[in-house]
Amino acid sequence: MKQLKDYSEEIYKCTKCGFCQAVCPVYRETGLETTVSRGKFTLLHGILTGKVEFSSKIAKYLDMCLGCKACYDFCPSGISAEEIITAARAENNKLNGINLLKRFIIWCFKSNMRLRLLKFTLNIYKKTGLRHIAGKLADKLGKLGEPISIFNLQLKENIEYKKLGPAREKTGLKVVYFPGCIGNYVNSSAKNAVVMVLEKNGIEAQIPENLSCCGISSRSAGDMDTFKMLAEKNISLIPDDIDYLVTDCASCGSAWEFYPELFEGGLNQKAQKLYEKSININKFLDRIDLYIPENIALEKTVTYHDPCHLARFQYVTKEPRRLLQKIPGIDYREMQEADKCCGAAGTFCIVKPGISQAISKNKAQNILDSGADVVCTSCSACKIGISQGLVSLNTKKQVASPVELLARLYIQEENTS
Repeated sequence: MKQLKDYSEEIYKCTKCGFCQAVCPVYRETGLETTVSRGKFTLLHGILTGKVEFSSKIAKYLDMCLGCKACYDFCPSGISAEEIITAARAENNKLNGINLLKRFIIWCFKSNMRLRLLKFTLNIYKKTGLRHIAGKLADKLGKLGEPISIFNLQLKENIEYKKLGPAREKTGLKVVYFPGCIGNYVNSSAKNAVVMVLEKNGIEAQIPENLSCCGISSRSAGDMDTFKMLAEKNISLIPDDIDYLVTDCASCGSAWEFYPELFEGGLNQKAQKLYEKSININKFLDRIDLYIPENIALEKTVTYHDPCHLARFQYVTKEPRRLLQKIPGIDYREMQEADKCCGAAGTFCIVKPGISQAISKNKAQNILDSGADVVCTSCSACKIGISQGLVSLNTKKQVASPVELLARLYIQEENTS
């Protein structure tokens, strides 16, 4: 795994052209030079040459990055700022430690026991009517109640699991599904949809017990020890003789790309094998002979937001759109700046709420301008960003993944047969 000093040549290569300013969502909201790659590289060059001390103030500048990789697409020198800033955060972690709030979030998600406790608590909150009461309170509080409204939206399950009659013969494919910590412990809607859609198409996906959080938030914060620990646990639970490792959350899919660089020897080889077999659910469904019911339609107007971890890390952009356009009755509308970051970026929306909300508001306005009544995305964090943007504009839209809409179509067919 590369350290900050290993990127000295890339940092020096930065021509200071400023193209990153044109595409950085954080710079768009703040106008601060220290928020773009060029400004951060100047600071990091000073650190590497010993002219600048790695202080907590510089760490705050490093926090003002979404990790969206938009700047990479426009960088004439081909520099991956996301990799360098992640390495710099890891260096800062050794010297100054991690932001207390980030540390708490990582602490919660690194333990399956604590995640089970979270699930138990959320179930009480949902099933006792507390969520409904909190929602009424949020409406009365206005702006102050927005965090409650956003939180409640993350718990709303679009799809409950239902065993459906298979429409395809069993394929015999060995498929493991990695649902991630949100799917397992917070909101199982996307997880339910993936399992149902795969079963309908003759694929019995295995979900190993005791899978951990993918650890992407630990990596983003620079806590590489926790990221490595979670990666090793997940790798150990999945056999390497599978045909596919399916993910539905964009962040989880990216985590499997990063796992091999954490290890050497046999563990590196297994991590590399699993990464090569990993595939986003949208891409997987695009490859198979997907069952689409006849004489059934959803009759919805839909737009799609590209998660950064899916579009720029895994290069999956066309497949979710093709999936949506295959669903009968869907009127697909492409929104403006569909590939712009939604502003959530994992813990960024908690650590930098003001900037995050401003970015999310822009995204929500583009959703409204599209005229769609449903917005789809393929990332748990993006659902947060989209929700906070819609709440800030005092509007409601259904937020779902493409596979959830396909599962809804299957359920509709089952109910009418």
